[in-house]
Amino acid sequence: MLSSVLSNVLIYLTMISFTFVGIYAGLRTKNKEDFLSSIGTQTSLVLGINLFVTNLGSSVLYAYPEVGTLAGIVGLFWYAFGSTFPLGVFAWIGPKMRRKCPEGFTLTTFVLERFGRINQIYISLMSMAYMLCYMISELSAVGSILNYLTGLDPLIPTIMIALTTTLYTAYGGFRASLLTDTVQGWAVIILIVISTIAFGVNVKIDTSKIGESGLLNLGDKLGWELLWIMTVAVTFANLFHEGYWQRTFASKNDRELVRSAIFGSALLFPTLFLIGFTGILAAWAGTWPGSEDEPIEGYLSFFTLYTLLPDWVVAIVVILTVSLSCSAYDTLQTAMVAIMSNDLFNNNLPLFVIRIFTIVINVPAVYFGLKNLDVLTVFLIGDLLAASAMPPVLLGLVDNLYFLNWFDALIGGIGGMFSVFIFGSIYFGNVKDGINLILLPNGLYSDDYSVLGAFIAAPFGSLFFTFFAFLLRLGMAALLAKVKGQEFEFPKKPIIDTSRYASESLSERQMIIERNKVKERAELEVGEPSNPSNAPRNYF
Repeated sequence: MLSSVLSNVLIYLTMISFTFVGIYAGLRTKNKEDFLSSIGTQTSLVLGINLFVTNLGSSVLYAYPEVGTLAGIVGLFWYAFGSTFPLGVFAWIGPKMRRKCPEGFTLTTFVLERFGRINQIYISLMSMAYMLCYMISELSAVGSILNYLTGLDPLIPTIMIALTTTLYTAYGGFRASLLTDTVQGWAVIILIVISTIAFGVNVKIDTSKIGESGLLNLGDKLGWELLWIMTVAVTFANLFHEGYWQRTFASKNDRELVRSAIFGSALLFPTLFLIGFTGILAAWAGTWPGSEDEPIEGYLSFFTLYTLLPDWVVAIVVILTVSLSCSAYDTLQTAMVAIMSNDLFNNNLPLFVIRIFTIVINVPAVYFGLKNLDVLTVFLIGDLLAASAMPPVLLGLVDNLYFLNWFDALIGGIGGMFSVFIFGSIYFGNVKDGINLILLPNGLYSDDYSVLGAFIAAPFGSLFFTFFAFLLRLGMAALLAKVKGQEFEFPKKPIIDTSRYASESLSERQMIIERNKVKERAELEVGEPSNPSNAPRNYF
């Protein structure tokens, strides 16, 4: 184990380095718009690294090795796939959202325009609750991990991570988060490559344990369940994470956004798989599951390997842990503040008040993070809420479904959770267990199909109740027209005044469109993009 002096030096030097990077980025933050967003400015290289590292966090050192020990190679593969798949979703949905709301930088800006203020507040509050759970989880995880690796009391490092990230995000806002995430992303890549080589050289596998472990069984039930559960849970949950939407709108254009998603996915999947594979490696090396007298939980399998590794590898993982935690935490801070300012207060707050909010949101996160709460179940509940609330929102992107309104979306979100209750009541045979299933009391790794059923019922039930609400509304309108002796008409497609999304006049905007088309054709012929910093964005 590392000495306490060396451990503290590594931890705090890493924090100080990121603080200087964040403060440097903040020097370019001149106003509220710079603080909350960076619309149309970033390339695929920067955003790809950001999307990669935003999907990580110190908690992956717990979660993925545990999946490896419980669900084997199949479960680990689908777990990593389910966490990577959302980047492809953003590459598909992101351009549509950018065209709908070219001056927006959060998902809920679109929700306001499409489904009204009630649904915007509803989605905003749920998103904030989800991200607060994420912040608590991150602080709880990083404190525990540093304690396992170094033996230090987790109190001070946990508080210092919250303080240092708050310092540079309160000063620089979203621009600080962008730059620090870029630096942290490259640092994570380098550290993981070095750690992988060190693991390969120092960890010796007992080949007799490979077959005994059963972790290569391709027919593992839980492993195949995770294909659906993780893909649905993480995709809808990430759509709740405003940090992704800030980066989506920060892309220079749609092409850069797609490229960033491909680049981020190419980095993310192998990284998550390698981290999770350490759980399987621990089983084959004999460091997990411990003895009958002193069994070791699966989430600790990653750390059992350090009895076989030299101290310099542990030092690298300490730096890696702090980097992962700072990256995840500062992204959540800027995302939370963006929602509070833009959505709850209609972007009417002065910059100094927004900076105060950046500090205040850390109080509950630090308080609960230091209590070592088991927030995994809370996360799953949040994922289930997201799987219920997001399908109607996504339907709003389909122009041919213009007839769906705020009432349909709200009923759809509530109906998704109600569908989980219906499924649970039928599956367990009683109402009480049906209600309890909404809270997922057995966590993710249950022995039955209840969790899988819940994550099937939520999105499909949400879609069903969305259209059911529309048909109910349509029927009432037809009945009312008949009672009044009037002719019933199907809802007409509304005419949206898109000029409010930008300051240019219609003729100027048309000139921009034509100019961008010519420029894109020239780029395709030459093969190199020409993106001067003062080039106008294509709004459509």
